[in-house]
Amino acid sequence: MRKTNIIQKVILSVLVSYMAISCSSDDNDDPVEPPVVEKGKFVISAAPGTGKLGVGTYFLTVDQLDSGTDGIVDNANAVKTTSSFTQIVVNNSKTLMGFIYPNGSDLGQGKSGARAFKFGDDNKMQELQGSPFITGRFSVTGNFGNYIFAMSNKDNSYLFEKSGDNINMVDKPIDFASHMINDKKATITGIADRGNNEIIAAFKYASLDNVAVAIMDYDLNIKSVIQDSRISFSGGQWRGAVYSQISTDNSGNVYVFSGAGSGNSTQKKAGALRINKGTSEFDNKYYFDIETASGGYKFRKVFPITEDYYLLEFYNDLTNSGNTSSATRYAVIKMGTKDFKWVQGIPDYSQISSNGWPLAYKGKMYLPLNPVSGNSAVYVIDPASGNATKGFEVNNDKEQIRAVSYFKN
Repeated sequence: MRKTNIIQKVILSVLVSYMAISCSSDDNDDPVEPPVVEKGKFVISAAPGTGKLGVGTYFLTVDQLDSGTDGIVDNANAVKTTSSFTQIVVNNSKTLMGFIYPNGSDLGQGKSGARAFKFGDDNKMQELQGSPFITGRFSVTGNFGNYIFAMSNKDNSYLFEKSGDNINMVDKPIDFASHMINDKKATITGIADRGNNEIIAAFKYASLDNVAVAIMDYDLNIKSVIQDSRISFSGGQWRGAVYSQISTDNSGNVYVFSGAGSGNSTQKKAGALRINKGTSEFDNKYYFDIETASGGYKFRKVFPITEDYYLLEFYNDLTNSGNTSSATRYAVIKMGTKDFKWVQGIPDYSQISSNGWPLAYKGKMYLPLNPVSGNSAVYVIDPASGNATKGFEVNNDKEQIRAVSYFKN
């Protein structure tokens, strides 16, 4: 009995002490701040009819892309611009730049250019002051640092930078003349941002069947040019548009892809090499034979998703990969393990007319697909499994999705 009383006293003492400590902590500790909840909106860019150039673009703001259905062109909440965009780039979730080709341009007969937008206080897209811009002919677009860029196939580069509600354009010539091969200058076919004022640009030489890249700073000063003979040049193409096939993963490694298509006469296989973080050379131990992994297909576009996962757009036919050939097959690859998966859960490639510019968001890829017949929809792809589910869908077959984007409030 005495032993039981002692145990009870010990337990009571511990409880009193715990309550005293708890009360003291409640009285003296600073209040715990609630976690910051990210606020943002998704923007769907769409065109009426078949999406041909010259019919304008409509922007509709929505709260999510994982589900839902709505019309866009006749929607009272949609904002219209008279321009039709062939390429749409968003930088830092704050600035959208739509690029305009001469065919169907509303900037003047035969003129190329761009319009820039921000996400406004009224939850709608608003054109920035200084927009639109008239540019020379350009081929590849993208972003690095605070810039959105368009590169010509000559010596010109057009860099756009947002400052408040204004956007400015600067033209920075690149010293290609100091890095010629066989008296031929290079053209830029893509840019990967390494951060810390450094980019890696894919170079294409007309007389070279090797991949070449230039290490440059944000002012486009060339530090060095390196080559590798294991793959051909990096860059996809649809008519006059060039698509970047070079990208930085979440760990800081740069992957340089060569789709070996778009009219490329190379006998080398479509694949990828790696430039490891902090280095200025190709990793001689890394080579990914993507063409063999796919069963013999070449690819045109490359989109980073998360970590070292990428979505690739493949040509439909094994032997037809010219710059006007159809490419509506999609696969997810993981670069570190060289894992390859055809995307499941999307329409058959023969039933897809085109894709819009996709969005990588919180570990998933949101891919807009426009069908041969039926309604356009956004498909949500899980990169680990390669499976897709249908998300937001346009509620009629008279509109095509050109892009999906995310903006921070």
